[in-house]
Amino acid sequence: MAEKARIQVLEGPDQGAISVMFNPSEYTVSTTVQATGEGAQVQFKLVNMPEFTVTFFFDTYEKQSDVRKETEKIRSLTMPTVEGRETKRPPLCLFLWGGFSYKGIISRVDQKFTMFLETGIPVRAELTVTLKAVVSPEEDTQRKGNEACRKLWTVKTGDRLDVIAYKALKDPAQWKKIARVNDIVDPLAFPTDGDTGKMLIIPDT
Repeated sequence: MAEKARIQVLEGPDQGAISVMFNPSEYTVSTTVQATGEGAQVQFKLVNMPEFTVTFFFDTYEKQSDVRKETEKIRSLTMPTVEGRETKRPPLCLFLWGGFSYKGIISRVDQKFTMFLETGIPVRAELTVTLKAVVSPEEDTQRKGNEACRKLWTVKTGDRLDVIAYKALKDPAQWKKIARVNDIVDPLAFPTDGDTGKMLIIPDT
């Protein structure tokens, strides 16, 4: 028997699993990257958490029942719930299917009704669901690249390499590494008028 995709509500007033009527034929995970610097000095600044989008198909024609009773189980997860008197927190959900999982809040639901009874009651629908990731502080730090990306330094008038090394790396002796990484041919003459405003790569130590 084929495994059914489901949405598990991890945190919220109605915790439990919502199984879909039919497994999706595709899903999309998107990631966006922000970078800083120019040319050869382009560096990662931030990797935005990916969004996850999946489309579900619902059909209640044989039962002659309102398909919205099925789609509402998912759509209701976009409605605000109150925890206490001051906090409104969207339900935390986990999409599971075929060994793949995605944790987040449902940020958007698009319903498209494609078949109706003579009374106008919809009996067939496509539901496109978008989840926005929710991660721990440790995962967020990793995504932002705080532990893996080099620092950048904008050169100001009077910035000597040893001073930059001390301020950026707490070690003035690291000025040679900074000079080498940035192809500074004459470190003793740095900075010239042409260097002011340039962005230097501060290497990892």
